[in-house]
Amino acid sequence: MKPTILALLARVPGLRLLLRQSRRGLGFAAPPPGAPAPRQEPVATAPPPPAPRPRARLDPPDPEEVAQLADQLWGEGFLLPGGAAEANRLANLLPLSPATTLLLIGADAGGAANAIAVTRGAWVAAQQDNLLMAERMALKLRPLGKRATVATWDAEEPFFRHRYHHHALALEALRRCPGARLLPALSAALKPGGQLVLLELVSGEASGRNTALLGRWVELEGRVAPPEAAATLEGALVAAGFTLNVREDVGTRHCAAVMAGWLRRVETLRQGSGLPRGAKALALVTEAERWLLRQRLMQTGALRLLRWHCTLGPERGGGL
Repeated sequence: MKPTILALLARVPGLRLLLRQSRRGLGFAAPPPGAPAPRQEPVATAPPPPAPRPRARLDPPDPEEVAQLADQLWGEGFLLPGGAAEANRLANLLPLSPATTLLLIGADAGGAANAIAVTRGAWVAAQQDNLLMAERMALKLRPLGKRATVATWDAEEPFFRHRYHHHALALEALRRCPGARLLPALSAALKPGGQLVLLELVSGEASGRNTALLGRWVELEGRVAPPEAAATLEGALVAAGFTLNVREDVGTRHCAAVMAGWLRRVETLRQGSGLPRGAKALALVTEAERWLLRQRLMQTGALRLLRWHCTLGPERGGGL
């Protein structure tokens, strides 16, 4: 049996207690082995049960600590597993060159943008809907000068420079913006015949315990709602003027990269001089739960990670 993220972290001396305490506080911990079963009383004579105590919730982790942990897990400036290799694998689906401009949005803090600009020579217009990530991205991309620019976009009213970009790469960009709102803005930003690579989580079958796990995962992700179904997202792509060329399920490769990143982090902790404490410990435990839930939901089919390659039709070219 393959180890889980929490099982990996439990290998670190002294970290097991921290994990147990945090998960018990969140309401996820099971009774310890050997604990006596609750006493059963006759229904007719049992007093009314006391109101359940509200489950404790840890404060949200410091976003800066989460960003630093992401650097340690996936590589400096990356917010998704796989690092530069995965970023270039996705970008290789696009005909990029020093004569093209790539619009890059979604889960990146400069790592993917830098890898693509360096490897393919393309001009990269990186856009973020998170101010902290935009600041980190600007620092990461500063050595590239004018070849890489950083700006912010509003998830409530997405807008990008009209008919300016040759191609686009969206990395889980729908966390706070539904496809029906974002995809028309991406369509309007591309030149006629422009290509889009979209990497996105979609919902599958969720029932029973998966429903509760999905709700907790949505909360940890900071999403406004669970991911949309694949059919809904594909309908929004077509409505925005895109032709769907290829769809690939990349979940297996993604889960392997998740475990590889956490394994590296665990080995670093085991060889280090001390455990993370305070804000760093909270970020570690919260992120471990978030990624564990993502993997569990993907393994049960409640979530899927898909990659689309699409082409914008010439009729969407406006006056250009």
